[in-house]
Amino acid sequence: MKGTANKKTIAITIVAVIVLGLLALITAGDRALTWMESTIGVIVTPIQGFVFQVSDGIVDFFESLFNTTDADVENEQLKARIATLEQMLSDYEDTKAENERLKELLDFASTFENVEYVTGQVIGKGQSIWFDTITLNVGKNKGVDVNMPVIAAEGLVGRVTEVGATWCKVVSVIDSTVNISVMVERTRDIGVARGITTIGADDAQLELMYLPTGNDLVPGDKIITSGMGSDMPKAIPVGVVVEVLRAEEDVSKRNAIIEPYVDFLHLEEVMIIIGSGEAE
Repeated sequence: MKGTANKKTIAITIVAVIVLGLLALITAGDRALTWMESTIGVIVTPIQGFVFQVSDGIVDFFESLFNTTDADVENEQLKARIATLEQMLSDYEDTKAENERLKELLDFASTFENVEYVTGQVIGKGQSIWFDTITLNVGKNKGVDVNMPVIAAEGLVGRVTEVGATWCKVVSVIDSTVNISVMVERTRDIGVARGITTIGADDAQLELMYLPTGNDLVPGDKIITSGMGSDMPKAIPVGVVVEVLRAEEDVSKRNAIIEPYVDFLHLEEVMIIIGSGEAE
């Protein structure tokens, strides 16, 4: 600490000498000036006021430069450490949330018998507001193939349409080109679910079509996969009926509007079923 004090004193002394020297030159008094001093005065006088204004600032600058204490250094170190700990906490929370989502996904998969699957993360989403196509970070390296069903913890996501070595693309059930054979869980009636793209931007929905005449469909009915006519396992949750349309109201054989269980806007982890099975 003694060495630091000496350095401070020397620095302040140097600054003081320089400033006093300039002031002595500028304010030499009323004695007769030589032509050299007169010339210097003409040059220096315009900046005399400036020198007086900044002299205090120069001294303050050097004082602050050399007045850095151990406490200041320790304070900066503590700030850096706090920033590091905050980042670690954020990473921990992200990992914890991801583990919880994966646990839910695995718990859902355990309700199926004889099902083989691989998990994947969403690494890309399509241009649509509802992300009706997604890209995953698994492909042929994990046994993924075209038309394999993709699920989330809430229910059916869609079907694989393209496969690369380490990636695959999935078209979701809310896409209007996708037709899924489904069943009304309560009545066991079979129909077809298809994505709707003409409904307002605030909705991600499907239409339920081709139910048998005289069906007893009501709002709140749960819709699941039927397991018929495709590689899609039976009893995967698809969505819930939010509106029933009778035949006289819709000549296109559309029976109802379905709200999907999956939140496509916030989809992060999914599971690709590479071996078929049925829910328990």
